[in-house]
Amino acid sequence: MTSIKGLILFKPADIIILISAGLLTLWLYSVFWFDNSQQGEADRLLLQFADNDAIEYPLNKEQIITIKGRLGPALIEIKQGKARFIHSSCRNQFCVFHGWLTIAGDTTACLPNRISISLKGSANDYDAIAGAQ
Repeated sequence: MTSIKGLILFKPADIIILISAGLLTLWLYSVFWFDNSQQGEADRLLLQFADNDAIEYPLNKEQIITIKGRLGPALIEIKQGKARFIHSSCRNQFCVFHGWLTIAGDTTACLPNRISISLKGSANDYDAIAGAQ
């Protein structure tokens, strides 16, 4: 870099490196943040509450499930291959505000009520971090 009276000028190679780094960053962001092709389509809801075994529900049957959690009842809606909390007895309602779960691997939980829901699909049988089923 050279400077003229406090003004910093970049050499052509500096500009090429900065532009290349920026483009690489944008490309990596788009590939790893927006590429959901590995998750696949969800076909079932996995519901876990308190210390009980998980229960699976098919996503192709529209229904509202009532589960009694630690604080009280929670309502989970399955509709058009998606699932969401529509009510919970917790104070902040973060689980309700999370909205619809749409692709395999999506998960939300009502921690005060000790209820969690996850969408599962045939392409999402393994944990990507631990490599275990």
